This record gives sequence, C-alpha cells and structure tokens, in this order.
Amino acid sequence: MDLASGAAGLFAIGLLFLFMLLSIPVFVSMGLAAFIGFAVVQSPDQALRTLGQIVWQSSSVFELVAIPLFIFSGLLADRIDAGRDLFDVSKVWVGRIPNSLGVATIFACGVFAAITGSSLATAATVGVVSIPLLRTENYSRAQAGGFVAAGGTLGALFPPSIALILYGVITETSIGQLFMAGIVPGLIMMSLFAVWVIISRPRIVEKSDISWRARWRTTAKGVGILLLPVMIVTAIYTGAFTPSEVASLAVAYVCLLGLVQRRLTLGKFIDAGVTAMRITSMLFMLIVFGQYVAHFMVFEQVPQEMAQWVMSFHEGAIVTVGAMIVVYILLGVFLESLAMLLVSVPIFFPVSQAIGFHPITFGVFACIALEIAQIHPPFGVNLFTIHGISKISIWELAKGTFPFLLIQVAMLYVIYFFPELSLWIPQHMMGR
Repeated sequence: MDLASGAAGLFAIGLLFLFMLLSIPVFVSMGLAAFIGFAVVQSPDQALRTLGQIVWQSSSVFELVAIPLFIFSGLLADRIDAGRDLFDVSKVWVGRIPNSLGVATIFACGVFAAITGSSLATAATVGVVSIPLLRTENYSRAQAGGFVAAGGTLGALFPPSIALILYGVITETSIGQLFMAGIVPGLIMMSLFAVWVIISRPRIVEKSDISWRARWRTTAKGVGILLLPVMIVTAIYTGAFTPSEVASLAVAYVCLLGLVQRRLTLGKFIDAGVTAMRITSMLFMLIVFGQYVAHFMVFEQVPQEMAQWVMSFHEGAIVTVGAMIVVYILLGVFLESLAMLLVSVPIFFPVSQAIGFHPITFGVFACIALEIAQIHPPFGVNLFTIHGISKISIWELAKGTFPFLLIQVAMLYVIYFFPELSLWIPQHMMGR
C-alpha cells in the first residue's frame, strides 16, 4: 500500500483516535497507530526495529530522571499533610477581603502546585481540605468545586511542572529555563483567578478576627513546606543545580521535614514510593509510545507540511493561534493532558516557529492549553478528580470552572503578544 507523503501520517492519526474511541489504553493506541503506519510505508520488520530504537532513545534521556523524583516528593508532601498546612497559612493571611476562603483556596493550590508539579495531586490534596469548608461558608457546589479544579491547573506552569519537563525533552529546550518561564505567567494567572473569586457572588466576608499571634503560629507550622518552592526556584535560577539534582534535593528535604514534624512513617514512605512507581510507569509508557508516534509523524513530514500550509494563509498569526487553541480544546475531549502534549507538540512546534513563537514561550503556551483541557467538560481530568472526592456533579463543576476557562484562553493570547512575560526571567538566569 503506497500512500502519498503525509497521507500515512493522517492515516495514523485517524487510527489513534479510532483505537481510543474503542477504549484501548492511550499508550497502546499510540504504539499500534505508529506501528501500523510504519508497517504500511516500510515493512513490519522495520517498524519493529524502529520501535526498539525509540524505546531505548526516549527512555535513556537523563533529564527524565527528574519526573519520578518530583512525583515522589509531591506524594510525600501529600502524606505529611503539607496541603492542609498551606491552606491554613493562606486562610489566615487573606484577611477580611470578600470571599477570602475562596482566595485562600486559589493561593493554596498555587503554592502546592509549585511543590508537586501535578495538577491532579494539587486539586485532590487541597480539595479534600477546602471544599467542605467552602460549603460551610455558603459557597455553591459549583463554586467550591470550580475553585479547586481551576486552582489545581496551576501545576502545569509552576516549577517543577511535569508538562514542562516533557516539553523540554521533546523539543530539546532547556528545562531550567522553561521552569523559570512559567513563573510570571503562573503568578499572573493565579492573581486573575483570585480577582474573579473576590468579585464573584455571593460576596462572603470572614466574620471572626484572627490575631497576629495566631497568624504567626500558623505560618510557623507551615513554613517548612513553604520554603520548598523557594528552594527549587532559587537552585534552578542560580544554576547551582540541574532540575534532576533539585528533584533529588526535594525528596530529601520533604523526608527530613516529615521526620522533624513526626508525620512521616515507614508505611507512608513506602505507600508514596509504590504510588510514585505506578504513576511513573504510566508516564514512561506514554513518553515512549508518544515519541514513537512523533517519530512517525516527522518521518512522514506531517509537521513540516502543516507549517507550510499555515504559512500559505494570509489571515495572520492571530487566526493560527486561535486554530491551535480550538484543536487543543478538541484534543482535550479525547486525551489526558500529558498524552495530548506528546501528540500535539511534534506537530505544532514547527507551526509555532513559523508564526514567530520563541521555543520557551510556546512551551508556556502549550502548558496553559493543557490546563484548559484539564477543566474542559465533559472529560477534563480535574473535573473527575474533584467529582470523586466531593460527589459534585460534572456539569456543576463545569459551570464553576467556566470563568476560569475564559481567563486561560485570554492568557494564551497575552503570552503570544507579550512573550517578554515568559522570557524575562530565563534571559536573566545565572549560569544559563
């Protein structure tokens, strides 16, 4: 079967979505689609040899060591109740501003995201603590769930973002610079989320005053975990440690903190390790077979042809950016966020270069797009996470997250028109 150049790539993409619609696991769907594509344009033997090469090459990248270590440190932080500490600190410092408990939820999500790098872990950990309290202060079910689901997506931007690590590996972009690039956009988005929470209805003001002594006591209790994101950012910004080395330090720091606080037991340590191993195994299967699919797409010149097709239009980059946003939203219906990253970046990266995106800026853009997919109905994974811990219906959660979706879409255009927001810190890094 002789398919024209590029047609086999589209054929493989069609197979990928067909397999997923048949409920075949994503990594299996990726592997089958790429294998069949290679078998069609080359031979089954060559397809198998190529798979072996990709498995070795994609799994032997040193930078990937950071992923299991950051996952492990995040799970350890969850086991020692770091999420509760962060929420308590946020709650005592937001004061008597309107909807202060909702603002505390957003801030707690932002800080915990900067520890775990995982949106799901952030939403689940903070949600268990904050949703019952939000409901007791008369926030609607949609608001309570929506605040946590949206706040959890900040994990895709703040270091140590797992998505940014994968993007860096795929595009051969500095992971340290990508980590720094997400900070300013992440802070802006977190602030915009907080502003929306403040102006939303009903406007609830906390009735009880909190003494300064109580504030400092609560802060002292949480200062240990609050120092972790500061340590991560400082170590990477100064160039003193690589992201992989920082990941090792994060594990050691959380273990030491848990022992000092007498919250970490051998059982919790083993439980976190086993869970981290399971999550890492899943992610590495996605990485290996995602790279296999990407290799086939490049072999068939799908990204290059798509970039040329985009440049043939005269509507300008604004329309192209809008089209990418729509595609990401549609992909979010079928794919988990990291799988979506592995499938989309090899195709969209050349397109982004054609319309003037800096590689670092596009990494931030792609991660914000992943955030949208995580809370976009009906299959956003954060919606299902919050539904699982709170039993709030998916459509109520979708209603609660809709304003945050609009903020994120607006941020995509802000990142494109003002790339300095993502480039300023990386350009001033020490030892870059």
